[in-house]
Amino acid sequence: MSDYLIFLVPAICFFGAYLSTVAGMGGGLLILATCSQIMPIGIVIPLNGVFVFAGQVTRTLQFYRHIAWHITLPFIPGSVIGALLGTLIYFSLSEVAIALLLGSVMLWFSWVPSSKGSRKLAEKIPQPYFWIGIIHTFLSTVSGAGGLLQSLMVNSKLPKESIVATIAGTLLAMSVFKTVGYFLAGFDYLTWLPVILLSWLTGIAGTTVGKYSLNLMPDIFFRRLIKAMVTIFALRLFWRAASTGWAF
Repeated sequence: MSDYLIFLVPAICFFGAYLSTVAGMGGGLLILATCSQIMPIGIVIPLNGVFVFAGQVTRTLQFYRHIAWHITLPFIPGSVIGALLGTLIYFSLSEVAIALLLGSVMLWFSWVPSSKGSRKLAEKIPQPYFWIGIIHTFLSTVSGAGGLLQSLMVNSKLPKESIVATIAGTLLAMSVFKTVGYFLAGFDYLTWLPVILLSWLTGIAGTTVGKYSLNLMPDIFFRRLIKAMVTIFALRLFWRAASTGWAF
């Protein structure tokens, strides 16, 4: 591990935690995208969930009373299954296929309004957020970021505080399951312990600063910011697939 990473990665994690607080999402993507430019992607993906862990804990505690438990509670057991499936095929699944699938799903849920027929269909699915937990965590485990839950939150009727709290509390559990999966698969986290600890400190600081910025942000601007982040994320995935040559 190069010495400059000990200082650079925690700085990135500060801005990632701040963005996740004021926009509801995007911090993990920022960390993933930036760190993948200075570290091997095979190392960044297992570390990404650990880097954001302290910020997620801080947001969960700060916004705890705003968590929408009807979303979080069924999502958590689904994320256990998703993490297991993802770690089992992490090294064999096509990155291009995951990028195309994830980008398409995110754009669909962010920009296509739900119809009366789709709402009726969704109502017939028992515990829909359990299945979302499986899909989101699977995608996050194999590609480094999920995005499905955040895309659904854009068009929800939850206030901005509940969106931030629900995403943080829900994905906190997912990060734990992913990390355990990578560890059991043989990833060595001890080598990266110094930079992990520093990233936790800056993550807490970034989340705290972001909380005060969130209180100054109008709700409509907040939702537009999330939608913009989802769109940027999806376009980045399409670009990554295209630059790889669409080779499955």
